[in-house]
Amino acid sequence: MKKQGGTIDNWQTHTLSIKQETIDKVYPGENLTPMVFTGTNVSENGVGKWMAGNHMRSSLIVNIDRENGVIETRNTIYKVLTEGGDETSTDMAEILGKDGPDLGDAVMGIFY
Repeated sequence: MKKQGGTIDNWQTHTLSIKQETIDKVYPGENLTPMVFTGTNVSENGVGKWMAGNHMRSSLIVNIDRENGVIETRNTIYKVLTEGGDETSTDMAEILGKDGPDLGDAVMGIFY
């Protein structure tokens, strides 16, 4: 059973350039997608990784259920609140020369 990661507010997805075939070879049967998500406000922490108010980045995403506000990643299941870019991700996108809050592969260089 996967860990409950807590509640993440102000989140956005980031699409990676890695090919689906490569992910399927490395992680057979895990149904992972070439996407991760970040959140700029951990409002409730379920796994002890972050303190309230911290930013976070996930592992690869399995499924996003926007209707119920749940994101399942390779390691964890998160409750998510407000979706969309924020000032931090928009500023970072501008620095990296990206349009909008999807930082693409550059998001993998962000460590918390």
